[in-house]
Amino acid sequence: MGAREETIALLQTGLTPVQIARQRGVTIQTIFGYLNQMVGRNKIRRSDILFSIPIEIRAAIVAALKENRSKNPGAVAGRLARRGVIVDEDDVVTVLLYGDARYALGDMYEDLCHIEIGLHRLIRAGLEGQFGPGESGWWRKGVRLNIRRKCQERREEDEAIDLPEPYCYTDLIDLREILKDNWADLADFLPKEMRTQKRELLADLVRLNEIRRVVMHPVRNTTPSEADFEFVRTLRRRLNF
Repeated sequence: MGAREETIALLQTGLTPVQIARQRGVTIQTIFGYLNQMVGRNKIRRSDILFSIPIEIRAAIVAALKENRSKNPGAVAGRLARRGVIVDEDDVVTVLLYGDARYALGDMYEDLCHIEIGLHRLIRAGLEGQFGPGESGWWRKGVRLNIRRKCQERREEDEAIDLPEPYCYTDLIDLREILKDNWADLADFLPKEMRTQKRELLADLVRLNEIRRVVMHPVRNTTPSEADFEFVRTLRRRLNF
């Protein structure tokens, strides 16, 4: 395994760039160089680097940077230390380099898409396996009438694109309700550790939908919180989408 690939592997285990540099006995600049090259090759995302820093440390750094004082990493680390928050100044450098909200929002949108598309496919595959293909099978037997009607109405109202079937017009809450109604048939399609977490997953999908509204409606002048970013990334990993 090359140095760049090893750096990514260590990042994916939860180490920060600072910790990776120490473990490999190289400078932080060397690690940033490796990571930037792998971002350019689409092997990792900028937010993967940012979110390697624990949320409580990252949030403290972001809050300190918003105070509009010196953004010198040493000064920021010093201000935090006086408040009892110990951070490495190179963690501050990481946030300064990779904390641009535009990139984080873009990556969050990607995660949201992967979760929604993954659920869409998982639910259909599970229902087809249980009730059979075709409109008279999984669609009528696995999806309750009010959801089928809503999807059909959305399809009729969509003048821009005529998607091939009403199921394409489900939203996250529709998918949540279908999953809830058919949990016994669909749970086996989820990662093993989530098959007994019905209540938790259904609650997570409600929260995910609230975050999705924020991301999809930027004109409302609201921004997802650090906790929201962490939640979406973690949920995608848990679902393995």
